[in-house]
Amino acid sequence: MEIDRQLSIIIPTRNEAKIIGETIQQFTPFFEKYGLEIIISDAGSTDGTAEIVRRFSKKFPGRVIFVQKTGKQNIAIGRNFGAKHATGDILFHTDADVRIPQPDHFFETIFEKFSDPKVSAATSKLQIYPAEATATDRFYHFLMNTTIRFCIHLGWAISKGECQIVRRAAFEKIGGYHEKLVAGEDCDLFFRLQKTGRVVFLSKIEVQHSPRRFRELGYWKVSYQYFMEGISRLFWGKSFAQEWKVVR
Repeated sequence: MEIDRQLSIIIPTRNEAKIIGETIQQFTPFFEKYGLEIIISDAGSTDGTAEIVRRFSKKFPGRVIFVQKTGKQNIAIGRNFGAKHATGDILFHTDADVRIPQPDHFFETIFEKFSDPKVSAATSKLQIYPAEATATDRFYHFLMNTTIRFCIHLGWAISKGECQIVRRAAFEKIGGYHEKLVAGEDCDLFFRLQKTGRVVFLSKIEVQHSPRRFRELGYWKVSYQYFMEGISRLFWGKSFAQEWKVVR
């Protein structure tokens, strides 16, 4: 498959030294094949994250880019700061713990879908790392994926931040992520992107992430946080949480 465009993978980080090397490494065989670049947007890590990423930057110049922002920080600010340094016409916003189980199928599906100029954004199924997944994990993620797909179908687009694939022109048109939001910036972005074109759910591909937040906080607490963020954004246009707990 011939690729005539570039895709930018944007990953915000803060103290992700334990996993960021593996996250970047999974993409390195596909840099040239799919025109990939990775922008690591760091929020002042103190655990060696920067040193690990810089080693990749030296090995893959122009393909792994490290940027670091000082001052006020939250996930929306980090995602926007990374996007400012991206050169691709498709932006893949994701997280530091995300793994792509079938990279060729994943990227080919994205380029095929975005060949339609009416598509502004896409998301995929989200699962827990198979080796760590419990029956509860699988059931919860089934419900979550079904809910996201159903909401997109109804025209009330939402998405998790682990997989947000956005046409750059559409992202810039709406001004990117709302930086005033401490949490819920992911769903807010997709809800606003509906005004720029089609938002689609790619049911034949998936990304996988760590269960670390669910293990530390539990599914009931995480679900409550997600629900309250949605209600707060819908009725008051702001985050429910004053600060989003970092789990590493």
